[in-house]
Amino acid sequence: MAAALAPALAALASSTGPQPGTTGAPAGGGFAAEPVCTACHTGFPLNSDGRDRLKLSGVPKRYVPGKHYVLTVALHHPDADRTRWGFQLTALAASTFKGAGQFVITDNASTELIHGVTAGRDYVSHSYYGTGVGEEGGREWSFEWVAPPAATGRIAFYGAGNASNADGSKEGDRIYSPSPAPLAVTAPSSKGKKSP
Repeated sequence: MAAALAPALAALASSTGPQPGTTGAPAGGGFAAEPVCTACHTGFPLNSDGRDRLKLSGVPKRYVPGKHYVLTVALHHPDADRTRWGFQLTALAASTFKGAGQFVITDNASTELIHGVTAGRDYVSHSYYGTGVGEEGGREWSFEWVAPPAATGRIAFYGAGNASNADGSKEGDRIYSPSPAPLAVTAPSSKGKKSP
């Protein structure tokens, strides 16, 4: 019976939110590279069909320390068999590869905050209800990021998304990420100037 339940439990673990550290962030600062969701979701290679990409909007070109920015992650796919969605995102200081800034969950039904165990990294991901079961076309998730002190320097956002076939297994899902490149990069604003 335990063997029969294992696939269902594995699928539930992902639908309730991925394990921390699956954003595809590269190695640096003495920390190992993070995998992307293809480490568990098999069947297609990363960015397999070129028909979608994970998008992050709301990141300022220059950040003001302490300011709250509304960020939105979007993943869309045209195929009718893509009917469940997920993502994970983190923000890292480009110089140290440690977590940078603070994430604030503003939509508790759709997103959740996961505290990592490495380098002070925190992660935002979909929640169980945030996977949009049965929804075709795609999904978007919004949350806030509070900018860190200017001394943190340049900050890179890394992430990965899952356009799932919602069959209850980890087979046949399509994973998208620019890894090892970041989704977006921001730098501290010049003294006395405000971020756009």
